[in-house]
Amino acid sequence: MTAVLYLFGAVLLAAAGAGGGTCLALRARRRWQDAHAFGRLLDYLHGAIRYRTLTGGEVLQKAAAYPEFARLGLEHCHRLGRLVPPDAFEPALRQELCADLEALESAPRDTACEMLCRMADLCRQAETGLRRQADAALRLYPRLGGCAGALAAILLL
Repeated sequence: MTAVLYLFGAVLLAAAGAGGGTCLALRARRRWQDAHAFGRLLDYLHGAIRYRTLTGGEVLQKAAAYPEFARLGLEHCHRLGRLVPPDAFEPALRQELCADLEALESAPRDTACEMLCRMADLCRQAETGLRRQADAALRLYPRLGGCAGALAAILLL
């Protein structure tokens, strides 16, 4: 009976470790999803400003209606300068994006479109790295967590 309880405890620790690893992997995936949504928002802004000749505030109001942009919190954002890049990006990239978004408010339409294209390219580059990290984390972290749980079980025996 005691051996069965030890075995059950070991399996439970390994499963808990794998669950913790899965949570960490999903956090990495959420970071990638935030970056991807922001890049898609920049593409949407570019298209709306270039082809529909809307202002920044009007575009943000229309974008807030789309569920794919809900994670960006656009409900209370009425100016491009108040748009906040996700925390998934490196601080230097976030600062550059914030400065460019501030500059977009007073830029002519053609310049704004060029800036949005450049910003979207920067986001895509960062997004690619985050995607690789998320894929690696999804493959590695649950296994690593399971191994850590199994090691804990062995040490407790």
